[in-house]
Amino acid sequence: MFRLRVSELLLTAGFAACVVFQLFVPPSIGLANNGDFGKMIGRFSLGPDDWEPPQENDFLTRRWVYNQHNQWVSDNRSSELIPIFAALYIGWQFSSQEFDIRILGAIHVLLWIGCFAAFLPLLRPLPGWRRDAVAFAALFIFTDVSYVAYCNSFYTDTAAFLSLSWAVVLWLRLMGSQRPRAGLFAFFLGVSILCATTKPQHSLLGLILFVSALIVALRFEGTQKKTCAAAFALLIPLATWVTFLETPRLEKENAEYAVIFTKILPESTAPQEDARELGLGPEYLRYSGYWANQPAEDPLNNPEWRAEFGRRTSHGKMAVFYLRHPFRALGIVYRDLRYQAPERRPKRLGNYPRDAGYPPKTHTSSFGWWSAIRSPLFRIAPWHIVLWYVAFLAFGIRLVWRDRGVAGLSILLSAMGLLELGLTTLADAGETERHLFLFHVITDFTIVLALAWCLRALPGKGQGSASLRTSS
Repeated sequence: MFRLRVSELLLTAGFAACVVFQLFVPPSIGLANNGDFGKMIGRFSLGPDDWEPPQENDFLTRRWVYNQHNQWVSDNRSSELIPIFAALYIGWQFSSQEFDIRILGAIHVLLWIGCFAAFLPLLRPLPGWRRDAVAFAALFIFTDVSYVAYCNSFYTDTAAFLSLSWAVVLWLRLMGSQRPRAGLFAFFLGVSILCATTKPQHSLLGLILFVSALIVALRFEGTQKKTCAAAFALLIPLATWVTFLETPRLEKENAEYAVIFTKILPESTAPQEDARELGLGPEYLRYSGYWANQPAEDPLNNPEWRAEFGRRTSHGKMAVFYLRHPFRALGIVYRDLRYQAPERRPKRLGNYPRDAGYPPKTHTSSFGWWSAIRSPLFRIAPWHIVLWYVAFLAFGIRLVWRDRGVAGLSILLSAMGLLELGLTTLADAGETERHLFLFHVITDFTIVLALAWCLRALPGKGQGSASLRTSS
């Protein structure tokens, strides 16, 4: 599907070397377990091989053991289960007693390397050094440890960033070709569905990917082909709807509790009125600023309290509250941009296994340069990201009549980034810094795309064609 030139093969080899070095050359790195891994691997009876007092946040667990005591079938389902099952199947060929997470890391890495290789031909219209500059910038950004560490983990965010990245690259290829290929379009639909089904927090991205699919569908020749492509595109919102409906009620209530009592009410100047708008009485104000699951009394552990709380409020009432108080909503987003977005690499999750000899929660200092550049900007001037998205969106609108492929992607990426930012900050709380990861991924794509277009627009000889097209 993608025929690479020698220079592109060398760049792909360099990209592969960077990620393989991080994940597989001792001491291997990854992300420690925050407690969520069981939602994915409990159904396979997998658990950590070390049953000492809980230190899962502190160190990467490489070896996992099969034990019936670990059996737990969570209500959570995710497309991440596909690579997990593939990795377990491979692991079973070597051992039925234990599983090395680096097998899953290898599968994730192959998908990530493949995505980078598929991206490089899109840069061919750029002349000479400009093409190389964008390619090296992409290599520098996308080999950052903030991406690579997720590969050695069971987090569903890994499937989210991999499938979304493939969707972006495939969409550009479809828009850059004179006639979209049915096989490539089916590939795009597949990764879009996988993205929408990674986790409920990301499912609404499926609606934007659906719009992207419709744009491509209209480029097919003939009414019959257009109609057929559009009909298949409906699978994306269907997957979005199913994923959203299957969100465990417990998770919805936890998120509602966290947002109301840790984000909305603590900053309120009229807490009783705000609580009333959210469907709660004054008796609930005692929980303002109180984080559930603390050692003290946890109201969510009381089934009667939880049931009453669930009847009184919902995400829908929270959305109405934000519409009535837009500046309050913007204030929440801005605070999270300043205090949560800088933690691009979750500080509570270590990168090294215990036997590497590092202190708990140690982060690797290798390949973290891009994170080190981006994070201080959020601390110093969180408003910069608002200006960036406004400028990028304006850039996309301006290009509508000149380069529809780049313009469309600019607008769609802007919508995705702002949607992820809004959902993560306004609809959930707790580990907000980690949940903002996909927002950072989308932002990085906007940066690479803007760099490519700016270099293409520079005056000089050998000017490229009007759009980023693939030449096979």
